[in-house]
Amino acid sequence: MLRGIEVAPLAVLAARTRLSLLGSTARVLRANALEAPWPEAGLVLANPPFLRHERLPRAEKARAARASGLSRQADLSAHLSALSIRRAPVAALVWPRALDTARSAAPLLAEARARGGFAVRLRSRAAGSFAASVDTLLAVWVLGHGGSPAFESTVPLSKLSDAEAAALAGGAGSARVRALEVRSAPRGAVPLAEVCDVRFGLKTGCNAFFHLVPMGGGRYRSDLAGPVALAVGDAMPLIASLREAQAPAVAVPTRVLFRPVRAEGLAARYLAFGERVGVHRRPTCSGRNPWWRLGAGRGPAPVLYPAKIGARAFGFLNSLGLFEDKKWHALFPRGLPPWLLALVLSSTPVRLAVEEAARQLTGAQAIADVDCRVLAASPVPRPEAALAHERAFRGLWEALGWDPVTTDLEAMLARPAQSELDRLVGAIMGLGASEVEDRRRAVLERVQDRLGHAAAVRRAAAGA
Repeated sequence: MLRGIEVAPLAVLAARTRLSLLGSTARVLRANALEAPWPEAGLVLANPPFLRHERLPRAEKARAARASGLSRQADLSAHLSALSIRRAPVAALVWPRALDTARSAAPLLAEARARGGFAVRLRSRAAGSFAASVDTLLAVWVLGHGGSPAFESTVPLSKLSDAEAAALAGGAGSARVRALEVRSAPRGAVPLAEVCDVRFGLKTGCNAFFHLVPMGGGRYRSDLAGPVALAVGDAMPLIASLREAQAPAVAVPTRVLFRPVRAEGLAARYLAFGERVGVHRRPTCSGRNPWWRLGAGRGPAPVLYPAKIGARAFGFLNSLGLFEDKKWHALFPRGLPPWLLALVLSSTPVRLAVEEAARQLTGAQAIADVDCRVLAASPVPRPEAALAHERAFRGLWEALGWDPVTTDLEAMLARPAQSELDRLVGAIMGLGASEVEDRRRAVLERVQDRLGHAAAVRRAAAGA
């Protein structure tokens, strides 16, 4: 007997109709799985909705947190996955790979490992594992299981034979299904957190109010208020997106950040407007005291690194003293000159470590979401070892620091100075030449896969 729970009326009707055509005696209940009682089951099949917590209404977010015990910052898929592994000894899930690295999903993973393990973790590199706008895999959790290696298929999962599926269930691969390599941190590396403080970029809570376009003569354009007059010192230089950074040492910012020291004069007038339109009541703003104070006591970070990466990703030397938007992470180096840290972060071996741990949000836009915790854990050369090669690094900085970085990753990797940088960083961390080349190929393949999947999502959306 099959039992189902689905909140959307149309999906309930579709499921009931499809199952009846197959002769099933299934019963699909229209209900919210976060509230409705789940029937006793030997197997749960679930395709949890991939909805970020920012898009959940406050009441729904609270309901999900109460049901799962996870934080309100967890994705909806994490809440429902947690319920799934508690409701049956076996749970087969369409698993967003973002859950593997999201800090908010860490309690879910800890519970899954404490009570059992994943007997199957299978992803397809051919066309995405499932027709989803995020990067997913098939995960089968089993109560009391010790866990099996993760596998990757070279063909769509629907093309695998019964024999291949049976072999996979027994922990064996095939010509088209191979076990994924688990890379260990290079022996000559340390986590980035040992080299610098890694902080989240500034979250204004309302960019339309805080991000302004300079018009000259002390006047600025606000997307929310139109033309605004401010005094000197009320607005600070800002870098808002990766596009504004053209190279590790070159940026062309287009906006400034409203960041007054005191609520007086022209700044007070603009703040009063913000309160009239309710900016101060937004969740992010209302949690600050005062609500308009951004990064209190903090100056511009010497080095920035993207919080969202696509085909372009590199460390940026913030020599202009720009404040950063939340699309960047702010880095405050210890033991390494800022330019050298920016250069190391622009190397391919470091980028691959970031890519592999990032949340692969392969929707219509091919980007990966780099959590602050993920970046802080990424391996980089030991400071003393890097400084021993400072002269060589200086020459590479002169070659790459002002060289524009394009979205043609293959061409960027082919630059002689980039190849030399990758080999030098790799060698300092203890990687051989072949290991470095393997990492360069892996980064290119990963980005190409992400771009291909995003293009497929766009084509599907256009044809819908």
